[in-house]
Amino acid sequence: MTTSKDHFSIKIALRHPSYSAESISESLSLKPELSHAVGLQGPSTLRAKWNFFSACLQEGDDVSDLEAALANVALFLEKNAAFWTEFTAGNGDVELILNHTIYPQEEEGDKCFELYLTAAFLGHLSTRGIGLRVQGWQGSIQRTEFALRAGGPL
Repeated sequence: MTTSKDHFSIKIALRHPSYSAESISESLSLKPELSHAVGLQGPSTLRAKWNFFSACLQEGDDVSDLEAALANVALFLEKNAAFWTEFTAGNGDVELILNHTIYPQEEEGDKCFELYLTAAFLGHLSTRGIGLRVQGWQGSIQRTEFALRAGGPL
């Protein structure tokens, strides 16, 4: 059983030892949702070894909008192909994060999440050295901000 109102977001997270959040933002024409510089990581005493930048590329409230959102992300990746090459060659890490709301099902064994990514889309990621993280969240996906702040692996 699936519901037609399934909130999703597609975010991008970048880490680099020298690219600043400002230079990433300018290069990609994106406003960061979260960023920090080398040596700074919020109120904790931890010191970041990498500059960090994350932004939302696409959002939607209907699972039927996901295919178009992924197509828009593929265009964004293609448009910025030269940036990805330079960024990753300089020891940068890039991760695409697909967050999706998952609702518990009534019966054991009911499918509660399915995701199909075309070979062409995965090819866009692979040729650019971009990793993919798929996360399912019960209820609101606003908790993804915490996951990014926690410095999860890229």
